Amino acid sequence: MKRSFLTYLLLLLSATAFCQTERQLVPSDLKQQTIVTEPVTLYKGFFRTGIILNYRVADKYFDKAGKKEYYLSSTWRSTSAYGIILQYGLTDRLQVDLKTEYRNKLQEFQNTEITAGTNTSVVVTTRQKGLGLGDTHLALTYQVLQEIKKRMSLTGRINITVPTGEKNPTNIRSAEKYDLPVGEGTYALGVNISARKILYPYSLAAYLEYKHNFESAKKITATDDAETSFRLGNRLETGLSINLHLNEWIALANEINFSDKGKGEIETAITQEIPVEWALSYEPSLVFQVKRFRLGESVRIPLKGKNVPADPLYKLMIQYLF
Repeated sequence: MKRSFLTYLLLLLSATAFCQTERQLVPSDLKQQTIVTEPVTLYKGFFRTGIILNYRVADKYFDKAGKKEYYLSSTWRSTSAYGIILQYGLTDRLQVDLKTEYRNKLQEFQNTEITAGTNTSVVVTTRQKGLGLGDTHLALTYQVLQEIKKRMSLTGRINITVPTGEKNPTNIRSAEKYDLPVGEGTYALGVNISARKILYPYSLAAYLEYKHNFESAKKITATDDAETSFRLGNRLETGLSINLHLNEWIALANEINFSDKGKGEIETAITQEIPVEWALSYEPSLVFQVKRFRLGESVRIPLKGKNVPADPLYKLMIQYLF
């Protein structure tokens, strides 16, 4: 009897010790999960906000033949966008995003004018700028397949673009002097499919996105008296990313990105075509996390293209999870 009691006591202690090794994640732990350990959508009730900065100075472009050229007439342009993004987990697999941005556009070009009477040349510099609220983007993301040990995650997303930014030139003084529009002026609907697989310390990610632009109307040039119907070309974009996780807090990403924008139309007396655009880019990035803060920076480097800027696009991201 005594031996049986001791055996029972040992089994009970062993079971208790085994149960104590299983860790239960509490909400505070979940909110500190990193880009390595968190799922691709937020947990139910979690809220994340962030700021995204995009900046580019452009004086080169890929022409219609795919050759890198400088803009004519000593032209250079700079574009920056300060985006605010809000994300909320409706369920553990369904997330809603709202993004808006404040845009700052600047364009400068120089022309040499010759005065007939004195036969002297004068360099005339013209500057154009655009400041204001850009377009608004609403997205709904659903995690179709949750990632497990032997299976990747599969996510679908629907994007809606609302043209809240100014679409027409304003403060017009002449055909060359006016404030630039900061919005595209058109509604758009996008569909995105993405996949991710973590094989620590590496991870793979890929996505495919299609964006359809609807017909709209705006002033094409500053001298137009009325708005003209137009439709931007639809856009197809895909990317493949191979990432190295130095630890659970720091990740290095390497993405190859390809985008193709189809032919658009401007309906004037003679229908004009908005040229086809495509670009092949390489985008290295660094993501660093401190508890609920997440910092990221990247640079998109155009490698080849047609009718697109050839200068790098710099990105900075700051996020916080409540």
